[in-house]
Amino acid sequence: MLKYSLNQIKKSDLHLKPFPYFVVKNLIPQKNLKQLNEILPSFKEITEKKIYFQSSSGTKKTLLPNSERYKKLEKNKIFRSFNKLFKDLKPHIIEKFEKPIKENVKKKYHRSKFSQHSTFSVMKKGYLKSAHLDRRDHLIHVLYYSSSQSNKGGDIKILKLRKHKKIYDIFPSKKDLISYKRYKIKNNFCLFTLNVPWSYHSVTKYKGIKDRKYFYIVYDFPSGQGGAKLKNRKKGNNQNNFWNSKVQVSSPKRKSKFFSE
Repeated sequence: MLKYSLNQIKKSDLHLKPFPYFVVKNLIPQKNLKQLNEILPSFKEITEKKIYFQSSSGTKKTLLPNSERYKKLEKNKIFRSFNKLFKDLKPHIIEKFEKPIKENVKKKYHRSKFSQHSTFSVMKKGYLKSAHLDRRDHLIHVLYYSSSQSNKGGDIKILKLRKHKKIYDIFPSKKDLISYKRYKIKNNFCLFTLNVPWSYHSVTKYKGIKDRKYFYIVYDFPSGQGGAKLKNRKKGNNQNNFWNSKVQVSSPKRKSKFFSE
């Protein structure tokens, strides 16, 4: 699996505008994809108490690494192999982003020991995500979709800021953004993003009858506020010194209710 995925990454084009990212449409071999999808739970099957809801509508359930269900999944060989894949790919992914990392990350953090963890989420019909930035302790974030109905909405929108700012807003106004690129999500689709302070993206409403299943993999700066733990994810992690540019949550409403649609 590693050799195949690494080849897919190496031949993909690195986009620098509106922010550094690249897309791989078939990240892992089809036989491994089939094995992975066979063991992943559905939205209805995830009934544990410690489930992380990332939307006010309750249309997305997330399993963090310390949850009981996630630990059960790790007992499956294919699940462990998939997680290990991203550990093995880490130096190659960081190398692909090397130039923009040096341009946008403070020099003293260029040689940081970046940690890696992943979460698994299931979304159902009605899920959407407004324009936003991800947590500031993420150097790179990866969205890997193992299963989705590509013709039923839920497109990823790459957004461009009309004008760069001194301080970037985690939740920007719609009037400040332009839709730059739109990707329909098919099985085995993967988006790799350097989490610069203007890497705005959103997800259109998902209208599929079938569950959408995806992994969120991150490579993080050293921080005591890592997103692998539920208590650290309640309000995001937006105040740090890793990046050359600053960000903040400007809206008082979003400060009090961080997660929304």
